[in-house]
Amino acid sequence: MKSALFVDFDNVYTQLKDLQPDAAERFARHPSEWIRWMVESLGLPEGHEAATRRRLLVRRCYLNPSWYQNYRHAYLRAGFEIVDCPPVTSQGKTSTDIHMVLDIVELLQHETRYDEFIVLSADADFSPVLRKLRRYDRRTSVLAIGFPSAAYQASADLLIDERRFVEEALGLPLEPQEGEASNAADAKAVQDVGGAAPVLLTVEALAQIGHLIEQTVSHSCSPVLAAALASRLRQQYGAALDDWNGHGAFRPFFQSLGLDGLVWLSGSGGRIAHGVRHADEIDVARRARDPVSAEDLPEQATDIDAWAGHETLLPMAREVSQLTGAPLLAPLEVRALLESLSTDLALHSFDLSATARRVREACAWRTPSVDVSIRDTVFILRGMQLNGHAFGRGMDDVRTLAERLRSQVLFLCQREEMVIDPERRAQIGAWLGGDLLE
Repeated sequence: MKSALFVDFDNVYTQLKDLQPDAAERFARHPSEWIRWMVESLGLPEGHEAATRRRLLVRRCYLNPSWYQNYRHAYLRAGFEIVDCPPVTSQGKTSTDIHMVLDIVELLQHETRYDEFIVLSADADFSPVLRKLRRYDRRTSVLAIGFPSAAYQASADLLIDERRFVEEALGLPLEPQEGEASNAADAKAVQDVGGAAPVLLTVEALAQIGHLIEQTVSHSCSPVLAAALASRLRQQYGAALDDWNGHGAFRPFFQSLGLDGLVWLSGSGGRIAHGVRHADEIDVARRARDPVSAEDLPEQATDIDAWAGHETLLPMAREVSQLTGAPLLAPLEVRALLESLSTDLALHSFDLSATARRVREACAWRTPSVDVSIRDTVFILRGMQLNGHAFGRGMDDVRTLAERLRSQVLFLCQREEMVIDPERRAQIGAWLGGDLLE
């Protein structure tokens, strides 16, 4: 398969640096390593035989020479063409976007037919060109770092998960934390007695898979075929989903994720529906006596009791959640999570896996008990990081954390082109911070 690779260096480097500085340095200084992984190990988009081999005929890196000149030689040695994109504004904005788009369109008309265009950038500005490539029957693969927009995800044929990229392409597996350490020991024990140790996914990977499922289903006009979704997940996560994280099949694995608001419809191989968006289809399935078991149907997409006293905020919160993937937590649940997080950070150093587990446990021990999923906890922690918050630097009070959360959700809303008028802005603040933000 003839492929062309386009790297928005500034975008990927800064996003990786916010999440894991070592990964950013490895990405910048050793491009040959992740290029080898991309050619030899990364799966191909749908539409190509599994035995097909990717050939990177074009390698272009778009780089700001004023800031990242020290990394230039590494990319030259890896066979890249370097396109200098110096700042064009006082805020440091470069012309990378327009350079990349023009080059992609130019190659689309090239006498060599490029089957795949690989874009390493989480910038939603590239969504239109991805859709244009699809119209010309070209495959697109993109690296999804942070929270790429729904439009960006839907426009690509293959999403390269950030954790998989860090662990496999950059060779930086995260150290197991607390519960993960015991899992690793159990796996080693199985191996020692002659069995094959199962590959278990981390909480971050499970959260990302849950987010991908929710985004796919909530943006589909009809329930999604379970087989198609399972195939897409296998393609992205490979051996880690051979045994569906120890559940043996996709259906129990899906149920283990605890994705509130999603419904499994049996029959025809299984379909996954959104409790609100696909309400008509769910009703049809019920009337047709399609076997929808009790464990498949959550009590309700939203715990109404938790919203007591805040019912007027629920329609807005539900809309924001469906559009951005933000957790649909009631104000009291958000407050409990933020308070538990602030307390935890005063006692422990920040680590995404360990902190998320401790915060979730602390919420469960509160009176009254608050049940917050790992996926929701990780989403909020990562959102704060991507909004510029550095945990453990003396700014982890509840008010600051609430401000970071509100800012990130507002950013996600604006990126998805939701109109944020003063009234809606105030509602989002009341939902995510209440009196903390007054």
